[in-house]
Amino acid sequence: MNKVCNTISVLVFALFTFSFSADGELKNLFTIKSTADFFTTDNLGNTYLVKGEEIKKYSQTGDLVKIFSNKTVGKITSIDVTNPLRILVFYKDFATILIIDDLLSQNGDPMNLQDYSLEQSDVICTSFNNGIWFFNRENMELVRIDESFKPVVNTGNLNRLLGTDLKPNFMIEHNGYIFLNNPLEGILIFDIYGTYFKTIPFKGLQHFQVKDNFMFYYLDGILKSYNIKDLTQKELSFKNATDVRIEKENYFLFYPDSVVVKTTNN
Repeated sequence: MNKVCNTISVLVFALFTFSFSADGELKNLFTIKSTADFFTTDNLGNTYLVKGEEIKKYSQTGDLVKIFSNKTVGKITSIDVTNPLRILVFYKDFATILIIDDLLSQNGDPMNLQDYSLEQSDVICTSFNNGIWFFNRENMELVRIDESFKPVVNTGNLNRLLGTDLKPNFMIEHNGYIFLNNPLEGILIFDIYGTYFKTIPFKGLQHFQVKDNFMFYYLDGILKSYNIKDLTQKELSFKNATDVRIEKENYFLFYPDSVVVKTTNN
């Protein structure tokens, strides 16, 4: 673990030692020409473009791998590719989730959240051992189900427990912690048993990445790195991008008509 953390630390230092405006300092790898509502990336360097009910997956070299579409459950709200072999697809308007594999083939039937009294879920994310986390707006609680869809964690009403007004828009699990984004207040962190740990006061975010001890988020044209342990921050400017993600030594820049992938590897 120490070796992994040291590698990540060296990588972050390398990534964030460019000048304040990084666009001209990076080498272009490839460009994906396609429009999308939003995008994400996995830890293997694959890119996923989501538009309406469709997902396009592109390889580490920018080649189109597969297209997935299911027109029966409406527009895709979010996808979680934390596990690239088991991708979680959420359709909030239809209170439905799907599981697809690395070739974007659907695994099993859609899961109707009404069958589990979770139809008021605003955000969901993948959990360890094929579990799933839900933030259930009806009871203002975090709920975790296991791979057999059995509820195994329930926090109870977090508004009452924490004395706050939760309206989350994003959630992710990483290294035994759940990071729940509440734009008006910040990022609330819980352990895997649903016990509240602390709040990081970064407001106004739509999403972020967590890699070992580091959090990355893009806001107002600036990509920021935050060390969760020592609380230090670094930043880079990408003035024209709509969104930016990092995987290994590569930057993924999202634009209205494309994704441009740049690298620090010369």
